[in-house]
Amino acid sequence: MTSTELSEWMAVHRYFMPLQDSWHQTGVLAASVLAPHRGNGKPAKPADFVPIEQPPQHPVQREETLRELYQQLRGE
Repeated sequence: MTSTELSEWMAVHRYFMPLQDSWHQTGVLAASVLAPHRGNGKPAKPADFVPIEQPPQHPVQREETLRELYQQLRGE
């Protein structure tokens, strides 16, 4: 795997579709353990237990960030 390919995968993971990881698995486990104790309230989702690396962005901000990342990868 080249450095460029690794950088592209890291960008895909960070901005578009995170790959399955231990945080997601832990979130599923935590939501499952908590489910019987919630009563009639809203059930917990696995995502409630996964930390967010970066706050959600507006689509325009996301495009700008991806454009900057693309320029960095191309060395511009």
